[in-house]
Amino acid sequence: MLTFPPDSSFLIQIVSFLVLWFGLKRLLFDPVLHVLDERESRTTGARRQAVEINAAAESSAAEYDRHVHEVRVALTAQSEAARQATRAEEQRVLAAARSEAGAQLARLRESLHAQAQAARPAVATEAREVAARIVEQVVGRRLA
Repeated sequence: MLTFPPDSSFLIQIVSFLVLWFGLKRLLFDPVLHVLDERESRTTGARRQAVEINAAAESSAAEYDRHVHEVRVALTAQSEAARQATRAEEQRVLAAARSEAGAQLARLRESLHAQAQAARPAVATEAREVAARIVEQVVGRRLA
């Protein structure tokens, strides 16, 4: 039973409890709490680092996508420029070929016209001779 004032054994128990408490606190509780705090900070740090790595990865992916888009746009522009240059060169070559063909055709027409003009007197003479022979064959006598 509890009596007032407490006897000396109660005081010894309280002192023993306090000594034990401080001893355990210093030797067991503080190191365990320190380990738990360190573990928590590492876990939190690892999570924070994982979040930072994810953010960096997303940023890098966005930068990569932007760069790929820029390269595609540049390649498309270069391709279109090359196509237009090719079309322009094709049109130039075709125009030169048409011009040359037109010039050759004009020269051939002039040559044929000149040959026709040169052959007309000979053909006219031959036509008269053939006509005369036909008339001789039909009439049966020579015309004068």
